Formats: sequence, C-alpha cells, structure tokens
Amino acid sequence: MEYKYNAIVLNKIDTGETDRVYVVYTREAGRILARAIGVKKPNAKLAGNLESITQCEIFLAKGKGRGNVTGVIGVENFLAIKANIFALEKVFTALKIFNRLMTQEEKDEKTFQLLLDYLLVMDKSAKEENDLKFDIYTLGFIFKLLQNLGYKQEVKKCSACAGKLVSGENYFSAQRGGIICPACAKLETRKIRITDEAVKFIRIVLENKIENLGKIKLEKKSLDNLKVVAQEAVRWIAN
Repeated sequence: MEYKYNAIVLNKIDTGETDRVYVVYTREAGRILARAIGVKKPNAKLAGNLESITQCEIFLAKGKGRGNVTGVIGVENFLAIKANIFALEKVFTALKIFNRLMTQEEKDEKTFQLLLDYLLVMDKSAKEENDLKFDIYTLGFIFKLLQNLGYKQEVKKCSACAGKLVSGENYFSAQRGGIICPACAKLETRKIRITDEAVKFIRIVLENKIENLGKIKLEKKSLDNLKVVAQEAVRWIAN
C-alpha cells in the first residue's frame, strides 16, 4: 500500500553501497524512517528532493516496518539557509535537538507547523543576510518546542514554591521546570543564574508565534545565558 506524507527531511543515513534511510518529520505521522533504494547512484532522480532541510511530498510503499520511497515532489528547498554557513550551523543544531526529543511515529501537527515556521523565518533572514536573528529564532524554536511537548518552562512565578520572582536574583532549574527564587535556589544542587532579560525573552517566546520574534534584541550576556539555559533544559528532558 502506498502512502503520501507532507514531510521535512531531518537527516540521512547511508546503508549499503547505493541505498539510504531518511529520517523525516511528517504532518500525518510524526517522525518516520523512509528507505530509498539506489538513491546514491549517479542517475538517481530522488536524491535532490531528499536532502536534509527540505520540505517535500514523499510517497512510501509500506508494509511491515519502514517504508520504501517510491516518489518525491519538492515543495521548499530552503536554499538561502543552505547557502549561509551561519544559518546552516544554527539549523543543524536545532534539528539535532529536535531529533533527540521526538519519539517515533507520534503525530503532532502543531510541532510540524512549528518546525516549518522556524525554517521559513530562518530562510527569510538568510536571504536578508540578517545573522543577528539566527540565534533569536533558534532559541525561540527550542523553547516553543519544549512547550509543545509538554515541558513549558515556568517563568511567571517560582517553579518550586510558586512565590513571586524578584528582579536580578533568579535562577533556572531544569529539574523544577523553570525559574526559581533565591530562597529555593539554595536548596537546589544544579541551577543556573539567569538574567532578567533572559526571563523576559522566554516569556515573550511562549506567548508569541515564532515569526514575531525577529524584533527582539538581546545583549550578548543574556544571549549566552539563554543558550546555556536551553542546553540544560534539553539535557534534563532527553536524558
């Protein structure tokens, strides 16, 4: 039986001399594996539309186990991302995190749209050669992805005691799932000091669409702070 999927190609794995297995995220079925036979041959027609960071319509002949690719129609190649080494680096980092967090064959249309929206805004920024937005969009994507997956970070009150947060004295705890006050931080063995600007950024991200984040400006200190916070949150959830 043949199935059609609206897919975004995340990764590819060589298997044998001429075949590849593609890791794709689909609107219809979530993360799936698709085997393309003979795709590494010089005259293979499927390869161009199955490159990583490509949106496509993919057709699979499927029985038991993973399906075999029978056809592909390219939708969006995100050429600006692929031509900009800085944008490409950020997207590969985001896709690595995405792959790490997503379970196999679990449909989530909201997450599919988030991933597509992220790639679209990154491609637009790469066309405009606006490198300053790459970190903003990528961090926004990570925090919104965690939110979609049920790991929304608490940033409006202390995630340990539910008390009021005091400016300039807060910490982030991945174990607690958000910001913690100074008193609760004394009881935590693993926490990260977080700037007020970083807390404000996460609040804005969680309440807005990713395409609306481009106007945000961050000082380097807060940007670096957010990268550490995002890394710690993903580490805690993925392990």
